[in-house]
Amino acid sequence: MVARRRILVVDDEPMVTSSCQRILAAEGDEVETAESGREGLRQALSEQFDIVMADLRMPDLDGMELVRTLRSERPETAIIIITGYGSVASAVEAVKLGVLDYIEKPFTPAQIREAVARVTLAVEGKGPARIEAGLVREVLRLAARDRNFGQRLLYEGSRVLSGFPLSLETKAAVASGDIAWVEKECGELSPAERAWLQRRLQAETR
Repeated sequence: MVARRRILVVDDEPMVTSSCQRILAAEGDEVETAESGREGLRQALSEQFDIVMADLRMPDLDGMELVRTLRSERPETAIIIITGYGSVASAVEAVKLGVLDYIEKPFTPAQIREAVARVTLAVEGKGPARIEAGLVREVLRLAARDRNFGQRLLYEGSRVLSGFPLSLETKAAVASGDIAWVEKECGELSPAERAWLQRRLQAETR
């Protein structure tokens, strides 16, 4: 059984903080919330939390600034980014700063629970140091919508991913079209993401 975790959810949308609190409290976690970046940062620095979940874009404080401060002042605290403004660039920067997972709004209860579970395993040393689920999803979305990037990734494989802070195992899974591995680590794929991986798998086996 997972030990009771202390989690702080920081987001300027009350619906998001209340949803996360309800979902995680049902798992037995102790959940605090903050509806502004500055208030969230104050709480995160003055109290001890196992995990901080923070929106990437808030009107009073940039999410990356919050991440940088926590990495410096509270390096033992695991961080999950939640955002409705996902992009490969922001995901790359977040992971480089030490964010352990990255999920997008709108999210499902299962996605929140899975992200927290992955981070818990990583912190306990029972899983990869980083499961960059959000970043993997961003790469697949980019491959599906950007023909140039998709073609390069399709035919050049993991070399195209050299600039992304992904583990070798993750790069290999994406580059080889390993749908089962990606879904196990990142959750259920969209039809477009799954279709792209199937194309990569077919290219790999020709």
